[in-house]
Amino acid sequence: MKQNRRTQLAARVATAGGVAAATSIANAIGYALTVVAARLLEPAEFGAFGAVLALIIVGSVAALAIQATVARGRARREPVASAVRSGLVLALVVGLGLGLLSPTLAAFLQLPSVMPVLAAAVGIAAMTATAPAVGLVQGAERFTALGVLVAGQAALRVAGGLVGMAVRPTASGALVGVAAGLVVGAIGAWFIARPPLRPGTWATFGVSLRATLAASALLLGLVMVTNVDVVLARHVLSAQDSGLYVAGSVFTKIAFWLPQFVPLVAFPALTDPKRRRGAFRLGLLAVVGCGTALVAGTAVLAGPAVTIVAGSRYADLGPWVPVFTALGALLAVAQLLVYAHLASGDLPTTAVVWAVLLAYVGVVELTATSLGGVLVPALSAAGLLVLWGLTRERVMSRRRDRSRDGPAIP
Repeated sequence: MKQNRRTQLAARVATAGGVAAATSIANAIGYALTVVAARLLEPAEFGAFGAVLALIIVGSVAALAIQATVARGRARREPVASAVRSGLVLALVVGLGLGLLSPTLAAFLQLPSVMPVLAAAVGIAAMTATAPAVGLVQGAERFTALGVLVAGQAALRVAGGLVGMAVRPTASGALVGVAAGLVVGAIGAWFIARPPLRPGTWATFGVSLRATLAASALLLGLVMVTNVDVVLARHVLSAQDSGLYVAGSVFTKIAFWLPQFVPLVAFPALTDPKRRRGAFRLGLLAVVGCGTALVAGTAVLAGPAVTIVAGSRYADLGPWVPVFTALGALLAVAQLLVYAHLASGDLPTTAVVWAVLLAYVGVVELTATSLGGVLVPALSAAGLLVLWGLTRERVMSRRRDRSRDGPAIP
């Protein structure tokens, strides 16, 4: 028995290592796009590029919800064809909706044209269409295929962005290239995963759609919290200061996305009551350890790190680098907690995430006049989410224990 457990543990560590390598590669080449953009684009264009890139991430919430819904269904050995079909419907709806809103969004972000937002709409629709394939392999714990899909999609997105900037060194050129890469990635993902599309009833489709929308409500709040600071910085700060903030947010994204493999690997186990506690504790330890190391490293090497990531033009960013990194580390912990609650269908977390988000936006809109005015409230919001998540997980764990033990026998 002990030997079997050791063998299973070794296999899980190996698969987790493979996904970790794939996500690290994906994140590294993703940062490469931002680093190249910081050097090729003028600060005002770079600020626009960063803001629309954040919009793409925010708009990808439907993809995240579909992926989670399909993965949860597959992990529980439930039919997923209806969830796959609902994902394709949402891809079409989201793409068309953002396309129609492009003039309004371009005006809000102070963009010279609607082209960057239209490109973002195409890219978001492509990511949403990719999600059923990714969720299928994730829920089946086919982690090698999952790593290929994650790394491949990132490579195509970045390659498209680099080609776009080479053709036209503007925010529009970069974002059109990113969208083209995401479309190619969607085609490849469906070829690898072959998600089922068997016909079903409207009732099963409705159930899948409601589950996806419920997951969307939670994940939209999370994605907004983790990305709205860049959009707000573009809105409330000068073009120069917003460019500085986008450069600093690279460190936030590094700390946030580096342990991304943890919720990816842990999510199927988090849906299983028998494996949940061990998966949660191990995942939390991994995310906290990674964040602590990154904050300490950037505190010591802030100056060289800024030069490497953004160039000498952003030297004034140095003192803020550990704070940006700490924000990303806290958000990574919050992400793991949110996915743990999503796996168990915990609805109160949705309301809390949205309440924290609205409070943060209100504070920044009313008070922010500098980089710190956007960053420090973001740090507080992330801390509140982590505090809620840990408290809620402890309460739910005790309830599960009482339910499993049953009433006491006199």
